This record gives sequence, structure tokens and C-alpha cells, in this order.
Amino acid sequence: MNQEQKGERYDWLLSQYRQIENQINMVPKLPLEETFQDVNSKEYTIENLNKVNHLKQQLLRIDAEVKTLF
Repeated sequence: MNQEQKGERYDWLLSQYRQIENQINMVPKLPLEETFQDVNSKEYTIENLNKVNHLKQQLLRIDAEVKTLF
């Protein structure tokens, strides 16, 4: 892969990364009242936490690929 192709791939990966970050930000969080009531509570329901974890895994894969480009 030449430098131009690497640059194009980097731009595409960066775009994907931003889209995934936006998807994470759109996942509904639990109300603060619920979160504060339990010391062990999480920000998300189990279902939404699974979505967020899956999306974060995608971010890690993008990070790993970016590191291989340069």
C-alpha cells in the first residue's frame, strides 16, 4: 500500500471512528437518579451496555489498524 492509499484508508478509518463515537453517544443512559441510588450501578442498561461494549471493540479494531498503517 503506497502513502496515498494509506492516507485514504486513514481518512476512511477516521470517518468510521467518528461515526461509531456518535453511535455510542446516542445510546441512552440510565437517569442519574437511578445511577446514584446504587453504588454498583452502571450508566447503561445491560442491553445498552452490551451495545456500547460492542461499539468500543470496533473502535479498538480501528485503532489497531491505524497503528499498522504508519
